[in-house]
Amino acid sequence: MIHYFPTESIPAPGGEFTDPFRYFPDPLVKYAADLLMHDIKCSEELHEAFSEGKMLGVLVVTDQMGRTGYLAGFSGNAGGRSNIDGFVPPVYDLLDPSGHFRMREAEISGLNRQIRILEDSEELSMLEDEINGLRRMMEEEISLQKARMEILKRQRDEIRREEADSNGYPELIRQSQHEKAELKRIRTRWEERIREVQERVDSFWKDIKGLKNKRAGMSDELQKWIFTRYVVHNICGEEKTIWEIFTEQGIVPPGGTGECAAPKLLEHAFRNNLKPVAMGEFWYGTSPVTAVRTKGHFYPSCTSKCGPLLRFMLKGMKIHIDGPIEALPEIIYDDDSITVIEKPSGIPSVPGLDGRLSAYDILKETYSGLETVHRLDMDTSGILIFAKSRKAAADIQAQFESHTIRKTYIARLSYAGEGKELKKDDTGHIDLPLSPDYDERPRQKADITDGKPAKTAYAVTSVNKDGSIDVTFNPLNGRTHQLRVHSAHILGLGHPIVGDLLYGGAPAERLMLHAQSITFRHPETKAELTLTSGKHPFPEI
Repeated sequence: MIHYFPTESIPAPGGEFTDPFRYFPDPLVKYAADLLMHDIKCSEELHEAFSEGKMLGVLVVTDQMGRTGYLAGFSGNAGGRSNIDGFVPPVYDLLDPSGHFRMREAEISGLNRQIRILEDSEELSMLEDEINGLRRMMEEEISLQKARMEILKRQRDEIRREEADSNGYPELIRQSQHEKAELKRIRTRWEERIREVQERVDSFWKDIKGLKNKRAGMSDELQKWIFTRYVVHNICGEEKTIWEIFTEQGIVPPGGTGECAAPKLLEHAFRNNLKPVAMGEFWYGTSPVTAVRTKGHFYPSCTSKCGPLLRFMLKGMKIHIDGPIEALPEIIYDDDSITVIEKPSGIPSVPGLDGRLSAYDILKETYSGLETVHRLDMDTSGILIFAKSRKAAADIQAQFESHTIRKTYIARLSYAGEGKELKKDDTGHIDLPLSPDYDERPRQKADITDGKPAKTAYAVTSVNKDGSIDVTFNPLNGRTHQLRVHSAHILGLGHPIVGDLLYGGAPAERLMLHAQSITFRHPETKAELTLTSGKHPFPEI
């Protein structure tokens, strides 16, 4: 299972183990990935299994004899297979045809077929058509009766006007009452016919609902059964089921937990007394339409499925973490209503769950009543506004919501073969709606159907000698990760921002995205105010 490296000229490992949620690949990991992609390209079987697109992973290990090599893994299954020669096996093989999962899955599939048969039933369709037909006929007869009643009413009114003698009025009243009673009888007769057919339709839907409830119960039971069978380990020799790991934190594991490449690779290493050295996950094959994935680019592990799981599996290992903050926020504008700073890359705008020191934490030591009005991603640098009162905060937030605030960013984009061919002075617009990728938070994805509108104007300022591309961005909306996704996605520019860990950018010391300027209306004076960064934080090429 170990693919041993040739003894000559292999890169030296970086030292500490990869933080799977925030990393650029170790040289050995990149070397292993290149070897694996070459093997896939040269194998018709492997190329067929992975060419449509799959997240792959490599784990560099040393064996008990001190030899260095790598393990290869893939997320989920490939071509309906969970086991492929040369790749680590699943933590628990759900695709064993004689196993409990397959048998229960077959039962659930049987329920799905029963549900489809009932929902697509010709009898159900005929009954629903019959109800619609009866309702139309009822409305037609009621309309005719109402028209007849209107004619008779006009006749009675005419009689009353022409005859001074009121002795005939009781007969006219009886006639009116009869017509109203007849209208009620018509309605009651039709409603009874409709009710009889509706009861037969309701019987169908009652059976369908019962089957769906049964399916939901079986699915929940099967999911729990799966996660109690997935047993994982760590370097300390501890073992837990996925169910235990998640429920101890008060959450239920999402579907597919344990099927990603990273936990498969680590579990195989622990079970076989192999020492993990470095790890990385990368995309191979065709890029999907929604998520940002480019062949050969590395991506961090998802937090929803792999967050709690990998934190347990990596317990006891020395993990590479970011170094100390190298710079503090610099105040560039300050008055009684607002303070505006240049936020360095690597500092969150506001406090998060990881306990990192944020720009808000730093400023609140000086200013009381500080209010957050907008944010920059932790790795994005540049202009950031804070308000000093709720009134000022409400005013500025209203400007953001009405899209009257104008922002300019500068970015340096990676060269990527699938991206647009960009030349100096090229301009254009990207219109690509976005929505959260709930399975792989905090990523965002392109979502043409249900995404929120996201539009960005861009202009190419330079194409550099190393192939990187400098651009300015003017976001017309303020969606999470808008510029990062619009840069990286194949339906955007197809060039991820240099240093973008999340969306496959080329390695760099920082994310090459900087909020260069902002124009807004001052919350007190109402005068238009433009603040511009005095820095160009990207290295010269």
